[in-house]
Amino acid sequence: MPHVHVCLLPTEILLDIFTIIRDDKAFIWMHPSRDYSTIAALARTCRAFKEPALDVLWKNMDRLKPLISCLPEGVKVATNGEMSLRRPPFAEEWMIFSQYAYRIHSLTIYYAGLDEMSDLVAEALAFAQSSVMLPNLRTLEWLDDRDSFLPLLRTLLVPTITSVTLTTRLWLPWKPSFSKSAVLASLRSRCPSIRKLHCVYGDSCEISDTVSNTVSEAVRGYHELVHLTTGVLDAQALTHLASLPSLKSLCFLLSHRTVDDIPPANSISTFTSKLDEVSITALSYPHLTWCFRNVRFMSCRSVVLSIYSSFIKPYHPPHIPDLIISLSECFSPVLEQLCVQSRFDDEDESALNDHRLAFGFNVIAPLLQFSRLTKLDLDWLCTSDVDDEAFKDMVQSWPLLEEFYFGSRNPWLVPPSLTFIGLIHLIQHCRNLYYVAIRFAACPIDADSELFSATLPNERIALLFVGTSPIVNPMVVASQLHALLPNLTNVMRFQEAEEYELPFEEEWDRMDECLRVLTKGAELHEKISKVLEDSEEG
Repeated sequence: MPHVHVCLLPTEILLDIFTIIRDDKAFIWMHPSRDYSTIAALARTCRAFKEPALDVLWKNMDRLKPLISCLPEGVKVATNGEMSLRRPPFAEEWMIFSQYAYRIHSLTIYYAGLDEMSDLVAEALAFAQSSVMLPNLRTLEWLDDRDSFLPLLRTLLVPTITSVTLTTRLWLPWKPSFSKSAVLASLRSRCPSIRKLHCVYGDSCEISDTVSNTVSEAVRGYHELVHLTTGVLDAQALTHLASLPSLKSLCFLLSHRTVDDIPPANSISTFTSKLDEVSITALSYPHLTWCFRNVRFMSCRSVVLSIYSSFIKPYHPPHIPDLIISLSECFSPVLEQLCVQSRFDDEDESALNDHRLAFGFNVIAPLLQFSRLTKLDLDWLCTSDVDDEAFKDMVQSWPLLEEFYFGSRNPWLVPPSLTFIGLIHLIQHCRNLYYVAIRFAACPIDADSELFSATLPNERIALLFVGTSPIVNPMVVASQLHALLPNLTNVMRFQEAEEYELPFEEEWDRMDECLRVLTKGAELHEKISKVLEDSEEG
């Protein structure tokens, strides 16, 4: 094959080469101050390198300061690290600016990046023409909450954009204001081709009709959304989203404003697209139950449900059975991940010891249809009424589990009905498990029993969280845990709380000590065996 000089390579190949150099994590790690200097040097090497190197250099930016630096010295001025202007740029000076601006495809604006510019710079950029600013921008991430910079944001919202993120510097919801509502109201006309939108506008507890209508109106204007993370949606917006064949992931807030906007009788919105992920934050269980009775996510593979409010206690046992039934009707058996998160006031010791808050098999049974689950998080429930036989039926229905969280998130004091036998059922029937969080009575069982002797050890599980599980005979428990979970080095549990004393702390500490000794002994035995094998082979 004849030698080809690198300068004669096609532009597309040069772009690929320069992109690899820019994204080489090993190079950046060794030379953190030179992550872009190599590309800049290549741009100055020869004419063949200049354009593709500049395209790669400017393609993804995390601030506007480098663009301001391209203006002539007579226009720009830097004072104490802040970039400012002596006067507004003239048309020909904006053209210098645009020689680099048109190359930018992705821009992330942090609050610190905005603080690098004076008010004069922000004002000048806000009045610049979109064609001069970033006419080829595809992705915009705006991580700032200040209304004073919104005129600049409006200028950056160009028609070529397909992905927009609008949030705060801490990725918290945008605090509502008239100016932000105006930006959202104009989003559809400014950026008609958005595929990915991330904008949580307002907190779910403080949503006004104006804010809710603004978000829902913006969402209803898009027909090719693929990923959506947003705030409170009304029923009409949900119905619109259900009709989109392109939608892959959906994250939204659910409040009384959505629930009060009840659709016509027998009108159920069904998401017919290949919607893979759904995440819903709600104020209460009834809000979620309402949603699941009026909406169907039949192709969803992952769902995260969060019940949260700073004004109410979201743990309402009477509403939980209805929620689980409606959830089982809303999602199809293709579901692979289910996570339900709920706050609980764990400072109330009397509630933690209240048996009326505990649930058994009948409440959880509707979820057994989800036989493809790889992750199941029911840690929010008090599962003290689930015994070993019922638990065996459950885990046999979920053979593909890899992560399993079951009633241990809160420091419940209600004694669990589940025992070590239930844990063995879990190990026996869910062979892919690598993380388990579960409350059970850790009492030794007969090691000669068929259940114990016939259960194959699980070498994947290295993490086990037991919450406030009771324990008897720590040394024997450590021995049996080590036999079943040979790579388990310690057991995690709740730390001591100031408000009350957690039980069985000393017993679990002794169990951990025994487990560490057994683990060290097993490691030593393996090393000795390997030395003997090597010597025999030699």
